[in-house]
Amino acid sequence: MAQLLDSSSFRALPDEQHQAEEDRLLLQRRVAEAFVPIVRGFLLPAMVYYALISIAHFFGETGVEQIILTGMPIATVALALYLLRSLRGDLSHGKLELISLSMHLAMYANTVAYLSIHLEAHKLVYFVLLILVISTSAVSARVIIFGSAISLATMIWLAHKAGPDILLQYAFIGLAGGFAALGMAWLMRTAILRAVAARTMADDLRRKAEVLADFDTLTGLPSRHSFFLSFNRALTHAVVAKSGFHMGILDLDGFKPVNDIYGHVTGDRLLVEVAERLRAALPDDCFLARLGGDEFALIVPDTPLRSEVLMLGERMCSAMRDPFILGNLSITISASAGFAHCPTHGDRASQLYERADHALYSAKRAARGDVVVFSSRHEAEMKDVGRVDQTLRNCDFSKEMSLAYQPQIDINTSRTIGFEALARWNSPTLGSVSPSAFIPAAERSGLIERMTAVLLHKALSTATTWPQEVKLSFNLSAVDLVSPRSIGTITHIVRESGIAPSRVIFEITETAVMTDFERARESLELLAGMGCLIALDDFGSGYSNFGYINRFPLHKLKTDRNFVLRLREDDGVGGNILRAIADLSANLGIECLAEGVESDFDLEAVRAAGIYQVQGYYFGRPMDGLDSMNYLQAESHRLAS
Repeated sequence: MAQLLDSSSFRALPDEQHQAEEDRLLLQRRVAEAFVPIVRGFLLPAMVYYALISIAHFFGETGVEQIILTGMPIATVALALYLLRSLRGDLSHGKLELISLSMHLAMYANTVAYLSIHLEAHKLVYFVLLILVISTSAVSARVIIFGSAISLATMIWLAHKAGPDILLQYAFIGLAGGFAALGMAWLMRTAILRAVAARTMADDLRRKAEVLADFDTLTGLPSRHSFFLSFNRALTHAVVAKSGFHMGILDLDGFKPVNDIYGHVTGDRLLVEVAERLRAALPDDCFLARLGGDEFALIVPDTPLRSEVLMLGERMCSAMRDPFILGNLSITISASAGFAHCPTHGDRASQLYERADHALYSAKRAARGDVVVFSSRHEAEMKDVGRVDQTLRNCDFSKEMSLAYQPQIDINTSRTIGFEALARWNSPTLGSVSPSAFIPAAERSGLIERMTAVLLHKALSTATTWPQEVKLSFNLSAVDLVSPRSIGTITHIVRESGIAPSRVIFEITETAVMTDFERARESLELLAGMGCLIALDDFGSGYSNFGYINRFPLHKLKTDRNFVLRLREDDGVGGNILRAIADLSANLGIECLAEGVESDFDLEAVRAAGIYQVQGYYFGRPMDGLDSMNYLQAESHRLAS
């Protein structure tokens, strides 16, 4: 278990000098990969040509000439076969360069041998053809220059032997052929190198985005993304090895006033010190990560006793009570922690996280700075959630469920490009219920498919009142994505609505996709196939691998709103992440929208990051269908005036 959770590799960002050397080697490897099919395509016809030439010389020559002019092409065919076999597997740039040079020299030797025996002036043009072949198939510029130079020099020398008139004629032919060959080589190599550079840049942007996702650049701790990867590995290991571990969440008490009073720079310095103290308080086999803000999470392997976990939590919280000396400031805060045990309190990530979070909530509710391990009492408290489940089962979706619409704006044109439909539930029994409560309840109870169908009907009905260019964004749950029945219902509703499918954007989350990736991909391909658009919501907040992005149809990335919130911390991280996501979107050829824009500062920072579609309270809070129509009319009048 300790090996699975070793966080030493997450303690620092990759060394820049080492990364630069890796990038250089990667570029060389990519160039070699680009030239492999060119070299292979050159060797195959050359091999066939010299095989036929050897037959022609065998029947057309006699004596020593027959031996030379037949033997050399056969040797060239054998060389070509050997070089073709050498193209298998990973090739370095130098080895590929040597392969092409070897074949070029063999072709040169054949040409020289033939013209030495049969010096005919008009056949000196073979050298010009050889220069063209070298220029279009050589891997490097030095091979092109070397091969062209010796070919041109040999042609001039043989032309000189043929007489002054031939020399003058082939001097001009060689000059023209050389310039043409170099021009062709320059054009082809430029195109190849640009393609390689574009691919390398895209990989570099992806790598940078992955680094930003894997590391918390402020504290150097693993990020939320990395934590959940390790969390899932620990769960798998616990099931296989029939072992256990504790998962904990630690939250700082009194951190927000530090930011408000002393500013975010001081708050960031405090978080760095907090991370250092937590590292010092924890054993080496514990995995510590920063989830975001002032919240940290840890995995404690092979600690079965409740008392041991309480002692560990108390040691961490005690380390937070000592004053933090930051320059001339002495800052005092505290921390609360909640723990849950696997498998006692669950064997799934969602179960354990929910119970650890509930324990943390209990610790804060009872007394700040406390440590709580989840227990049967907390389990009973959580059962109150069952009230929502039970009430939802008796809900009249058509009457009690409604939608609010939040505008999405193109800041270049200041026009509304769409609305996101947000589910609302006003229960006669419970009153207004938060979506964060009733949507998970609907998924747990299997009612989400009925809810989705009712809400999609209502959303599409409202969308018919909007201008044709205004799109509707509608959220799909994980259950919807993996249910063929639900996807079939959704496609039927869209077709029957009379709205162009291209006006409908279905929003999904990384977590929803990763529930059952293959089935989710099939569902998304079906929706995209009928013309609907797909947006990946809360991008960067989930824990799926970036390599999955290009494996399903995607038309838009929506950044997690926390990245915009981080812009106000003035640490540069939020802006860096947004720029990386904007660059990634551009390289993937898809749109990018930033959520959580609530001020002029947010808007300008998002614009500076290269994102031009936004959503947030700055432009409008969620509104009902009638208000959305009025909103669009007011916007039209404003832009027309």
